[in-house]
Amino acid sequence: MTLPGLPLNEENPAELKLTLLSRGVDFDLGLFQAYPRPFHYNHFGYDRTSWGALPSHRIPQVLHLGRGVVSALHRRPGSPWKLNLVGDRVELSYLGRYVREVGLGEHPPYFDKVLSDGSKSENVIAVAGALTPGFFLNPDCYYFPEGKQCQFCSLYATRKTAGKDIARGFSAAQIAEATRLFQQTKWKHIPEIQVTAGSAKTDAETRMNIIEPIRAMYDALQPKIPIHAIVQPPDDFEVIREYRDAGVTTISFNIEVFDRACFARICPGKNADYGYDRWLRAVQYASEVFGADYRVYCGLVWGIEPTESTMRGNEFFIENRIGIASNIFHADPGTVMGSHPHPDEETLLILARHTQSLFRENPRARTIFSVSMRSTIDWEARRGDFS
Repeated sequence: MTLPGLPLNEENPAELKLTLLSRGVDFDLGLFQAYPRPFHYNHFGYDRTSWGALPSHRIPQVLHLGRGVVSALHRRPGSPWKLNLVGDRVELSYLGRYVREVGLGEHPPYFDKVLSDGSKSENVIAVAGALTPGFFLNPDCYYFPEGKQCQFCSLYATRKTAGKDIARGFSAAQIAEATRLFQQTKWKHIPEIQVTAGSAKTDAETRMNIIEPIRAMYDALQPKIPIHAIVQPPDDFEVIREYRDAGVTTISFNIEVFDRACFARICPGKNADYGYDRWLRAVQYASEVFGADYRVYCGLVWGIEPTESTMRGNEFFIENRIGIASNIFHADPGTVMGSHPHPDEETLLILARHTQSLFRENPRARTIFSVSMRSTIDWEARRGDFS
């Protein structure tokens, strides 16, 4: 089936994901309050992507599109894509024409618990994608108070509004208890853990607010499983060894934008306080510290710089045995780039096929996660999903 105006095959779940991330989905804000079964809803730990949505609206964290592919749900009124409920069926249509039933993520069974300090587990444990638990550490990224934040990021505004109840600081005991909770609660296999952090201003803050909590998490893990950290490079490159020694298995220093001029404009804090060349040196140094090929990653946001620049960046990283990682741009309300258009399907398909070709040419290159994630198609590209 080919739908009018779509430059891709919507019967392919990976390509369907591209159009949903490009155009968003229209639905009534109260739609899922009537959904009759438990599902994993967004807790707004990082961003507030769905326009108009608050925690009370219970917007799903992901949509399951088939063949293991999951997608973020970005509410965009006026999109040709629309969701409706028919009993407990979630139906996706395009310009009023039924396309398919989609699934919702399962509600993590380690949520709705109370930790020893009185914290709600869902306000402490973050979940990336459909089933990867972890923590969002140091959320008070110092670039925001200084007016130098990355222009696509909505962390500060989200934590002041929809995400105001999410934990901002963590004790070692709290981290350890939450880790044991999500690892020992009977559910699905947890293949890895993700730790994300806002930018710390000093290496001392990095050690206290990021590395020490990671160490507490690692010590509590039984059995040990991989830990991926998404952080800013430290001032002293030797601190990278401290991440490894604390239990981090793989690490991302996401430069976000490969074009030098675009980097300076879109990521003013990273550019002024760290610098483009030093950032890439830190990535390459980390690759030496972590040893094996493709254990260090450098992510780019698709759709905020020229397509050719994103492709050059991914080629550069692969050639230097750095793992590539993508995040498809979404315009979050309250950000500097809140009115910037999403990349269209043609652009995303070009980038997806190029990424897929890099994985085919470099079979040792891996993706960060062993499952499909919300706003990236890395896993799908490595699997070869794009025709």
